[in-house]
Amino acid sequence: MKNASLITTIIALLVGVAGGYLLGNKSATSEGAVNENKTINVISSTGPGSANRSGAASTKASGDDASTTASVDGSLSAEAKRLFDSGDVAGALKAILNAPGQMGRMEALLGFVKDLDAEGVEAALPFIRGMGRGGDQFMSMGLLMGRYAEIDPERALAYVGKQGGMERGFGTSSILRTWAASDPRAAADYLTNNVIGSGGDDWMLRRTAGSLASEWAKQDPQAALVWANTLSDEMKGDAMNNIVEQLTSQDPLEAAKVAMGFDGEQRERSLRTIADQWSRNEPEEAVKWAESLTVEGKTQALEEAVESWVGKDTDAAVAYMAKMDQGERDEIMKEVVEQWGRKGAEAQPAAAEWVAAQPDGEGKIDATGEIVGQWMRTDAESASGWLNEQPEGDAKDRGIAALLRDRSVREDPEAAVAWADSISNSEMRSEQVSRSARSWLASDRAAALEYLEQSNSLSAEQKTELINIPQEELQRGGGDDRRRRGRPF
Repeated sequence: MKNASLITTIIALLVGVAGGYLLGNKSATSEGAVNENKTINVISSTGPGSANRSGAASTKASGDDASTTASVDGSLSAEAKRLFDSGDVAGALKAILNAPGQMGRMEALLGFVKDLDAEGVEAALPFIRGMGRGGDQFMSMGLLMGRYAEIDPERALAYVGKQGGMERGFGTSSILRTWAASDPRAAADYLTNNVIGSGGDDWMLRRTAGSLASEWAKQDPQAALVWANTLSDEMKGDAMNNIVEQLTSQDPLEAAKVAMGFDGEQRERSLRTIADQWSRNEPEEAVKWAESLTVEGKTQALEEAVESWVGKDTDAAVAYMAKMDQGERDEIMKEVVEQWGRKGAEAQPAAAEWVAAQPDGEGKIDATGEIVGQWMRTDAESASGWLNEQPEGDAKDRGIAALLRDRSVREDPEAAVAWADSISNSEMRSEQVSRSARSWLASDRAAALEYLEQSNSLSAEQKTELINIPQEELQRGGGDDRRRRGRPF
């Protein structure tokens, strides 16, 4: 098996089983004990589909048996191979997981698990239960439960139902997801009749329903949709969205048709999902589709699509935005700049200049605050210098408000007061000056009082209120022993 494929398989299991633990954790009972030293035979690598010890037919493991055996032979240490051949499953597992080399462990573990029968899985679980929580434990538990589901999902579910902790939580989620790959209706029926309403964590139940719906949608999306519609509103949302997500990976326009059949918040959520996923591979097509929408949720879908495009190809996305209607551009500008700014210090000056060149409006105001806030965290000097050069107005005021939230400025209340004093909006200026002056009074009362005496930004009433705040209260609010950084101008 190729490494990339192997890793993908394991990651998919980890994502699901990590949440599954919480599913059963609420109602966890004391963990059952199985003899770790019990000798269990493994299913021959030449005989997938042979009967397990209870007589239930094992489903055929995926992959070529000969290559699996070769992989195991090549990856296991000599001691692990000896234990494996003798039937000491728990001992072999211990040897595998204690071996150095992450890729070797993963490959050996996958090959090992694929050759287990039901008793072998149960014999291996006590060792996994006793491991410290981490990647190897999650990986092992997910693979073991997935294998158990391949052999006999109903027996696997009955087993984990008697356990506590990881077996019950991870197991229920992983088994249902694996079962859904071969018989989604049976897995869905089990979830509906036996898990929902059993006291598990609601959030994780939604996640489990969503994973099952996604797996079902790969085979029969219409049947998955019919089932999802039978769920409660809370679970329905996750299930529907996962179906749409799966459809989008196959045919975004078909997914869009399905989403348009939803109502209200569910439709808006699904449209965002389509836009986000589609734009990762075909951003321009996704943006054009989002622009063509005429329903609630258009703006959010457009945001998702353009955001993703900016992350992938900023120049192309910005060039496209120049052709957009200003109203639409204003609605998504903040989110675009947020994504652009995440590219770091090298990208932030260009994002700031782009914002400065935009026509005045709410979009420019919000975007200015966003980029200044991000830029201050990477290069406060450059960000404050750029902001100081901007013309007075609402956009600059919003930028100053963002600057004043930065720790470097809060730690220098004298500089913060100077910035606050430069705000053009009188109401905002008064609010920000008062807040900064309070910190200044805490760290250097004499200097702050001198400023307040001369200030025209605060009313006499506001000054009196500040001056009369007990020093102990000011100190509790922070501001003593502040570092000096000098005025920003």
